[in-house]
Amino acid sequence: MPRFVVVTALLFAALAAAARQEKTQVTPATGPAQEKAGREIFLKYCASCHGTSAHGDGPAAFTLKTPPPDLTTLAKRHDGTYPAGYVSAVLRFGRSIASHGSEDMPVWGTRFRNADPLHDPSGQQHIDNLVAFIHALQTK
Repeated sequence: MPRFVVVTALLFAALAAAARQEKTQVTPATGPAQEKAGREIFLKYCASCHGTSAHGDGPAAFTLKTPPPDLTTLAKRHDGTYPAGYVSAVLRFGRSIASHGSEDMPVWGTRFRNADPLHDPSGQQHIDNLVAFIHALQTK
């Protein structure tokens, strides 16, 4: 009986380790192709509020309760470090992040899941591409 318990415990430990490893996602390296894809997504979904240059001056910006932020200064506003995780979370979860501010920002995570269900069923690639593009826009 003790041998069965030890074997069972080892099996569960191995399964748990495999599950943890499976959940770990490797973020692809940022490069020109990812930034280009991000630019296309940005122009399609974000520019109406944030503007084509991402300064928060899009044609729909004046209709919002809270003006869209200048996305080119995110790194400056975060002590010189681009907050990729924060940007990704805002895109995925929208207003549920208290510091984001405005409820006008759509929750893109759910919309991107439906945008390309064949090639990007989770919507994460859309988000990663946008994060890479916005990173490339940061002022020095």
